[in-house]
Amino acid sequence: MVVYFCWIQVPALPAIRQEKQRRSPFAAPRQAPAPGTLRAIAARPAGQALSLGQQLDRPRIRPHVIGLALALLEMTVLLIVLAAVLLLTPVPASAMVPSVALMFGGGVALWVAAVMRALGGYGFRTLRSARRSLGVLVVGLALTLGAAALAQAVLAGDPAAASPLALAAAIALPLAAGLRLATSLRIRRLAKTGALEHRIAIVGGADEVVPVIREIERDHHRGRRFCGFFDDRRDARSPTVVAGRHKGGRLDDLIAMARKAEIDTVVIALRRVSHRRLMELATRLSVLPVDLRVMLDADIPELVRKRRSRMGGLELIDLYRRPIHGWDAAIKRGFDLVVASLAIVLLAPVMLACALAVRLNSPGPVLFRQKRHGFNNRPVWVWKFRSMHADRCDASAVNAVRRDDDRVTAVGRVLRRSSLDELPQLFNVLGGALSLVGPRPHATSARTGDMIYDQVIAAYSARHKIKPGITGWAQVKGWRGELNSPEKLRRRIEHDLYYIEHWSIWFDIKILLRTPWALITTRNAY
Repeated sequence: MVVYFCWIQVPALPAIRQEKQRRSPFAAPRQAPAPGTLRAIAARPAGQALSLGQQLDRPRIRPHVIGLALALLEMTVLLIVLAAVLLLTPVPASAMVPSVALMFGGGVALWVAAVMRALGGYGFRTLRSARRSLGVLVVGLALTLGAAALAQAVLAGDPAAASPLALAAAIALPLAAGLRLATSLRIRRLAKTGALEHRIAIVGGADEVVPVIREIERDHHRGRRFCGFFDDRRDARSPTVVAGRHKGGRLDDLIAMARKAEIDTVVIALRRVSHRRLMELATRLSVLPVDLRVMLDADIPELVRKRRSRMGGLELIDLYRRPIHGWDAAIKRGFDLVVASLAIVLLAPVMLACALAVRLNSPGPVLFRQKRHGFNNRPVWVWKFRSMHADRCDASAVNAVRRDDDRVTAVGRVLRRSSLDELPQLFNVLGGALSLVGPRPHATSARTGDMIYDQVIAAYSARHKIKPGITGWAQVKGWRGELNSPEKLRRRIEHDLYYIEHWSIWFDIKILLRTPWALITTRNAY
């Protein structure tokens, strides 16, 4: 807890000054440009988008990380306080042995955290407001510890048995309140420095985007950041400069920048946009891991209109939400770390045997590293046991491995057929490049025939909205191995997108349990 308080109180004045001095590439010139430069200004949006993408390509603290850290700290504080009070209490009816006190304290701490989570106590909007955060804390502790005290008094048949929990609540409340006040202070500082910000881009032009820009800039101190407006139109409906901001470019420029800068939300600010146009835009933007929202007057079905959100004074309709984000992402990451660590320990003898077999079978390194598509289309390096002759390895995967391929060694055939060559990717999971379950990562230059995968299917990049995995829904459903036709690639992508839309931690467990049988029954992996 001492470390947490030190982290909270670290001054951020140098970073704040740097943030104030930084000028957005989309800001219009302070003086009107000379007539001869208007054409140059109109031609530079794509470069501006790339410039901002590179500028924002830096590590960020995700809001759910702060909420998760606070939840763990509050649970630890409650556990220590409850266990100490229950062990030291003078009331015989509530005296406990250390093991029982720890179990009881841990159960109550988990219950408190669950209730606080249900009340939104670890959400970013709650934590950034000290008043709201403290209010949720008081209500949560009253509901949980009050109910626990009542239950203990009833079970013990003595009202005095509830006094230790009341004392624990009195001790825990100021400690937890201090943590929450410090967290609110830290959130404000991180928001000012840009280390904790919600990045928003707009699709639209002219006066349509002005209200959205104003709302984003009004909430800049709370962590919202305007990342430009983009529009394919080039007529009077979409001027180059709006509200003192330059257009960032076309929709393709937005997609390229969003992959570099990790945009969080895209708002379609087109007045009375038709359903057909809206679906066209949504389809093109579906390749990005972003929240997609539209203005209230859009032509969309009433069923979709029920999913609404607010941005200051603006009411928006949520067309699409990012898959696996926030607490879901934290749960999946925790699951990956625990299971991958256990798998490395249990499978260490198998990996050692594989490494020895590769080394003895043919000269060259034991491991093979390949660049593949990762989350948000970013390249990641993936490790495998080498299955080909060292002088004939194809890191680009331009020439896919075929049946009876003479580049593959004798040991490599066994490793590839059983997927044992992919066991080193467990270390990629620990490093964060991969997940245990997700769409399989393909090499950046992998092809079907003479065509790169994203040239075969337009929706190919949509599978990169989450981290790739060691195994996936497509693999356990039989679409594992060589992709030598557009139809095979299409079916694999269909399964990948189904997994993204229907993800749950139980779905991951189901896929992991079915993976061994899929490895045995698949015939087109070699």
